[in-house]
Amino acid sequence: MRVYMIGWHWTHPADFRIDRPNGVHGMQLILVQSKACICMGETEYFTEANTAFLTSSCFPHSLRAAGEEYADDWIRFELEEGDNDFLDSLGMEFNTPIKLPSDTVSELIRICRDIYESDNTEKDAVIRCLMTAIMLQLKSAYSPTHRNVQTHYDSELDSIRQQIYDTPAFDWTIPVIAEKLNLSVAHFQRLYKQRYGVSCTKDILTSRMELAKQLLSKNDLTAVEVSEKCGYTDYSHFSRVFQKYACVSPAKFRKDHLKK
Repeated sequence: MRVYMIGWHWTHPADFRIDRPNGVHGMQLILVQSKACICMGETEYFTEANTAFLTSSCFPHSLRAAGEEYADDWIRFELEEGDNDFLDSLGMEFNTPIKLPSDTVSELIRICRDIYESDNTEKDAVIRCLMTAIMLQLKSAYSPTHRNVQTHYDSELDSIRQQIYDTPAFDWTIPVIAEKLNLSVAHFQRLYKQRYGVSCTKDILTSRMELAKQLLSKNDLTAVEVSEKCGYTDYSHFSRVFQKYACVSPAKFRKDHLKK
């Protein structure tokens, strides 16, 4: 996880409000340190202090004070190779509140901030380790908002999801997957969302876009070849989808992230 912006104990007056209809580029951890009204998509949460949100890239949200000074800690970061699998293994649903039992995550963010602003030659590696620790702390406090119900389809769903992330370029379609499991489309979609907290369509998109980001960070494929390896035969369609996901065009992303 590569941190590109960070703040600790930022404060705003009691009339504070900020709307982000297009979210922010990359993922974001927001740790609210006051009473607040937080909107994630179309869902509104009235939160207490020490409540965290892990937001998806470009996910619409807004932050509003709730009758008192607003304060928060926050980190914006981009996923690197292997990070998606790590976060997936934690089983946390993004864009929902996580009430924390202690100040540990806030202290870890403070340490990250101090190292980020330092001249430490190994600060990138140190911050990556601290980010892993932060995610594990969030996981320990996480309580799923969706039903955690075991079904006899669980192993088959796990297999399907693994295949989606292993072979993003495959022509995945919901009706074909549902038929393979002898389920109706609606029933399959309910079971999938119930088990993972995200839709199958969202996972298909995420698997392709994260692969695209990895390939665009190298210089051995053209942008058109990248789109094909991610399952898109129409480059203009791929470009529109990528820009909506990453908030930048494929060309701009490559320029900013090309590995030397």
